[in-house]
Order: sequence, then C-alpha cells, then structure tokens
Amino acid sequence: MQTYSARQPRRQRAPASPALPGGAAILLAALVWPWPAAHAEPLGRLFITPAERIRLDTPATLDTPPAPPPRLDGIVTRSAGRPTVFVDGRASGADPRQVRIDDATARVTGADGRAHRLRVGAPPSGGAP
Repeated sequence: MQTYSARQPRRQRAPASPALPGGAAILLAALVWPWPAAHAEPLGRLFITPAERIRLDTPATLDTPPAPPPRLDGIVTRSAGRPTVFVDGRASGADPRQVRIDDATARVTGADGRAHRLRVGAPPSGGAP
C-alpha cells in the first residue's frame, strides 16, 4: 500500500557563494582601487613630453655679459722709476713695457682678467689686443 503525504520533500539549498557582508565589499574595492595610482609616476605638468619637462625643470643658465673695459684716465711718467697709470680714477704702478708714451696708450687688465689696450681719454672699445 502506498501512502501519499501532502508534504513535499525539502529541496536542498545550493551552497552559498563566499560573499562579504553588507558594505564590506564596497570598502574593500575602495581600498584596492587607488593602489596602482599610488605606485605610478606623478602626473606633473600635463600635455608636455618628457624632454620638454626636463628642459622646464632645469634652471636656465643666464649668460652674464662681460664686464665693461676699464677707463684709462691718464699716464704719468718719470725720468727714473715706473710709470703711474690712472684707471677708473685710481692710481696704480705699471710696467714700463705696458705703457706707450708716443700714442698715450697702456695695456690694462680689467676686473674680469681680460687685457685691454686703452688710449687716454678715449671711450673704451671693449676689444682685447
């Protein structure tokens, strides 16, 4: 004899997938998302090639113009001893080989170390001998 029951057999539930509770999945995604950006090169200046970035980052070297040549104010010669030259208003002894009395010139070394042939009273030309 067969008996039937009104009750049906229970179905087995499928095993649950391992999921994080509530907002933990969102929190984990927020923590993992910025990780690659933290290890990447900083953006710096946008829309510029790396070569242009290097050129912009290196300080520009300013080419300083050379110092103007000194001004020869006068030459005093003596019968005995060294001549005296007046350069930019200051008197200093000179080597007799550097002074030419016949054309009133003297070879003078400027503050920057360059040598100049200067004529008394003439504006400095800036040329080296």
